[in-house]
Amino acid sequence: MSAERLGRQDLHCHTNMSDGDLTLERVVARARELGVEVGIADHVSSRNTERFVSSEARVRAYLDALEDAPVFRSGEFCWCDEMWKELPAEVMDRFDYRVGSNHGFYLPDGTMGSPWWQELPEPWSGRPQEVMDVMVDNLCEMVRTMPIQIAAHSTLTPPALFGLENDVDAWWTDEREDRYIEALEESGVALEISNRYRLPHDRLLWKALRAGVRFSLGSDGHTQGQVAQLGWAAETARRVGITDRELFAPERRRGGSSQR
Repeated sequence: MSAERLGRQDLHCHTNMSDGDLTLERVVARARELGVEVGIADHVSSRNTERFVSSEARVRAYLDALEDAPVFRSGEFCWCDEMWKELPAEVMDRFDYRVGSNHGFYLPDGTMGSPWWQELPEPWSGRPQEVMDVMVDNLCEMVRTMPIQIAAHSTLTPPALFGLENDVDAWWTDEREDRYIEALEESGVALEISNRYRLPHDRLLWKALRAGVRFSLGSDGHTQGQVAQLGWAAETARRVGITDRELFAPERRRGGSSQR
């Protein structure tokens, strides 16, 4: 294992305990082959009761399964699902760290927006900038509210917006970047550099680095070809000046107290 952690620590991997293709044993073996330390962050959410870790009993069994594995124990909690509010503190305390992600964001009319929208539905089709503002508001609230240590693929932006204007600066304006970076800095939540989604963009990372935000690298790997693959994420981190000093440093905790 290299003395440098950057590019050698993947804190966002999935197994077939949620929607990944690989068993825990195969993820561990693949990571070992690539010389990468991994954190297992399967989906902990009631949004998909068949594929996700979707109940307290299943969370306990999931954590038990990770107990003796040479991995960090984590879980990916969804902002748009309230399971993170419902689990007992003693269960939440068993995670080495927790990941939060925007798989859906709350709209003012009571409906839910999606970062994967291919088209903006009515009544939002003529209000793309408003949709973007609402999504950034949700991201700020997510990192300030959820008991998480990492925000995963958080700048994922609906493809419908890029269909209107294929320039990231049209959507991630200076004001929106600054608002989100301030929330990250105040909350202490680390910003994930996602190898799978090729996010965030350099300007936001550069500004976050200068604001003192911490970072993590994640493959968001679900398949053999994705798990423990951090090439793009590591190259991007180095390009903007991120070093080991700026990385979130998890610790294996077995029965310790909560970090937040």
